[in-house]
Amino acid sequence: MTYTPPGITTPPPSPPPAAPTKTSGHAIAGLLVGLAGLCTCGVGGIAGLILSLVALKKIDASRGTLGGRGLAIAGIIASAVCILIGLVIGLGVLVAFIANARSEARYMEMERDWDADPGRSTPAPSPGALLPPGVALVLCPR
Repeated sequence: MTYTPPGITTPPPSPPPAAPTKTSGHAIAGLLVGLAGLCTCGVGGIAGLILSLVALKKIDASRGTLGGRGLAIAGIIASAVCILIGLVIGLGVLVAFIANARSEARYMEMERDWDADPGRSTPAPSPGALLPPGVALVLCPR
């Protein structure tokens, strides 16, 4: 026993240490799958977003017994970024495909019109002549 001077009270004993919280497996999986979505042009980001949202809901419902809220939020952000990158890449490919198809159609129409007039002495222009500067045309075998 230790001596306590009169008028000074001793502080109450500290509570026992809290049990360590377990990190949510859904949160970890959501973050990893969301980051892997970069390799799949955003497709994995959809699964990562779902896993992270489920993890966040379970963590909130656990009342402190389940951890990993930061991982779940990071998984949501990483998944959303992957989905946006996938959409941008997909739209870029679609625009390039449409531009190439339109150019090919114009070339075929011009070639058809050229062939319809046998009195011309000059050859038909090359496919690249119809494209704006800096745009390459990739012709596929038929």
